Amino acid sequence: MIKEIFELQNPWRITGVVPFDLKNRAIFEVIVQNLDNKKILGLIGSRQVGKSSLLYLIIAHLMNKGIDVHDIYYFNLDDLKLHELFKNIPDFIHFLQTGKTRKYVFIDEVQRLANPGLFLKEIYDLNLNIKIVYSGSSQLEIKSKLKEYLVGRARQFEIQRLSFSEFEDFNRPITRNQALAEMLIYGSYPEVSLERNATEKKLTIKDIYQSYIEKDLVDFLKIGNIDSFNKLLVLLANQIGGLLNIESLTKALKIPRIEVQKYISILENTFVVKRIYPFHKNYKKEITKTPKIYFMDLGLRNYVINNFNELPLRNDQGYLFENFCLLEFLANDYYSLNRINYWRTTNQTEIDFFVTKGNSINAFEVKWEKTAVPKSFKTIRKYYPEIETSVVSKDRFLQSKNPFIEKDPAY
Repeated sequence: MIKEIFELQNPWRITGVVPFDLKNRAIFEVIVQNLDNKKILGLIGSRQVGKSSLLYLIIAHLMNKGIDVHDIYYFNLDDLKLHELFKNIPDFIHFLQTGKTRKYVFIDEVQRLANPGLFLKEIYDLNLNIKIVYSGSSQLEIKSKLKEYLVGRARQFEIQRLSFSEFEDFNRPITRNQALAEMLIYGSYPEVSLERNATEKKLTIKDIYQSYIEKDLVDFLKIGNIDSFNKLLVLLANQIGGLLNIESLTKALKIPRIEVQKYISILENTFVVKRIYPFHKNYKKEITKTPKIYFMDLGLRNYVINNFNELPLRNDQGYLFENFCLLEFLANDYYSLNRINYWRTTNQTEIDFFVTKGNSINAFEVKWEKTAVPKSFKTIRKYYPEIETSVVSKDRFLQSKNPFIEKDPAY
């Protein structure tokens, strides 16, 4: 049975080609650069974000380089019958038919295993010339099951939804204005972006949401109070870009504070929301603790509040665009080395994003419509003169190839 399932999951062993229409991703080249070292490679991210497609792209790349198809092994652990193969290290090694040539092992949804961290560590420590690449959809499970075992042994990449440039590539020909509008309304899941029909886009987002609720939350994370969890999602979706007030959420939901905190942690670690914390150093009036909340996909956010109206009919364009800009920062930080914060004082002087890259810090104020120089820039330059400031408006974003690098001369 295991052999039959494996053969179905590895059709290229017979045909010599990966039988999928695969779109390239910018992070692919970065991952490929890490194929020749010994480290285990991890790809983590939301369901339907394109992790499996990236694994297939890597497999196709190896085949194009002349790697024998029989040295490539792909296992999708959503099929529970395959788990038997991973219970015994010697049996697994025997299945790989290890020898002189390097084996490439791809394990999709590795968190499905009972103890994947120990399994990967033992394989790695045998030093058998095996390159392992795994994927995972729940950071909570990955942290609890893998992290302590893979210190120094693995390099992990967080796979984001499509960046703006990737979205354009997926949808050519499309204008930049059309692409931005699509992403603000329907988000940037790869499958959603490829749908041409608005109804199909909505149905695909619905499928992703229901799969997340049913598989990740109910089956694996054992969330019992789904009703309160869904209500929390609606409350968070209605305050993107706003300060996260746990006390207010606790009162609105009528559940314990610790439960609200648990749910938000689950949402963040399953790549649904993102908390951004304040930047602070030595200014007494700086807010130092309260995070702001954003959604990791705007289509999912709009589904939660049941609002797929076109942009001219909405009153939340500015919040959507601010959330979008955060996603752009994340999508273009392939090694997750940059730190993203916001800045706010007790008298409500605020700048949307501080992006720290090495020793440099850039401050970005996001505006849907172009405005005068923000007063907050004068304040921030007073206390942090070393910080570069920029305004990113909708028009500026659409007119510039590198809106987060090139400065608007008007400011």
